Amino acid sequence: MLRIMKLRNEWMLFLMMIAMTLVFSTVFGFTLSQGHSPKILIVDKDKTEYSQILIDELSKDEIFEYEFANYEDAVKMVDENKALSAVIIEDDFSEKIKNGKKTTLNILKVKENRELMIFENLLSKTTAKIAGNINIAEIITNYITENGSEDKIEIFNKAYTRMSKGLKYRRPLMIEKEIFNSSNNRYDNYKHLVIGLMLFFSMYTMVFGIGEILNERKYNTWQRQLVSPLSKFSILLGNMVYTLIIGMVQISILILFSKYIFRVEWGSSIGGILLVAFGFTFSVTSLGLLLSGIVKTHGQLSAITPVVLTSTSMLGGCMWPLEIVNSKILLALANITPQKWAIEGMERIAMYGQGFESVLFPTLVLFMMGIIFLGVGTKLVKFE
Repeated sequence: MLRIMKLRNEWMLFLMMIAMTLVFSTVFGFTLSQGHSPKILIVDKDKTEYSQILIDELSKDEIFEYEFANYEDAVKMVDENKALSAVIIEDDFSEKIKNGKKTTLNILKVKENRELMIFENLLSKTTAKIAGNINIAEIITNYITENGSEDKIEIFNKAYTRMSKGLKYRRPLMIEKEIFNSSNNRYDNYKHLVIGLMLFFSMYTMVFGIGEILNERKYNTWQRQLVSPLSKFSILLGNMVYTLIIGMVQISILILFSKYIFRVEWGSSIGGILLVAFGFTFSVTSLGLLLSGIVKTHGQLSAITPVVLTSTSMLGGCMWPLEIVNSKILLALANITPQKWAIEGMERIAMYGQGFESVLFPTLVLFMMGIIFLGVGTKLVKFE
């Protein structure tokens, strides 16, 4: 009851964390909504009709923006992150295709990410299709011009065009697929950002909420509770329950705001989202108790909390998706952060259209972390 009454003095932190989440979500959401086409540089050393065919085929794709460059400029722009990647068409590209040899395209890149993997897959499929079409067009051209004087280049171009159209509209094999919950079965960068910011800022409310026991000790409220008929377990439980409620209220408000203001779809199982949120709240509250047991004053807690929360949020994927991280060490460390499991659980439902059962394992991990943090924190907190 005392903690609930003191909420009047703590409401500013509560509202500030909600406001910061909404502000950052709005700013980043506006930035992402402007549209972004990753730039791919093309270095054409071959400069033949075959390399032009490849360039024309790639240009039909609307995901990437293509631009010509020489090799030196391409290396510089990729290194400075002014372009996602550069594809080098070597000067023997046409000869290899004519002779039916394996073609090799060099790609300049700084690191792996999801967009680059999509481009490499697109480039591989496009090159294979072009090589097949060119070989067939060459056979047709040679057969027609073998005993005649027809224009070989004109016949080749017609044969290749007909082959391309024929494969596009009269494919010998058709594959039909049906995707359930199609609006929620793909990666959404903005949705990941909203989830990450929501978890990141709500952690401050939880840690400082349970850390209020340090102020209670400073003003002797803690000591008066210890000499009262209340047991140590009841005192600690009261602080835990209060912080859990405040944490869940904050996350619930942010979920409602994102759903009705930012139009973020949270999937078909809001119960699963709230279950993960509760596991995350319990884990972070227990972490806050552990930190409160390590430090001696609320000022020390205020100094160490941003360091701990920011570093673990970076490791856990609140700031960026873990798929773009290459270091195995960092990915291993991410597994010991509550943020990683909370994001994974929520994204399974909100992004990929999975059901309630998909979040059971991430939630179990969060509760196990919370129990460990709670056990250690209880030992560190001084009941005196």
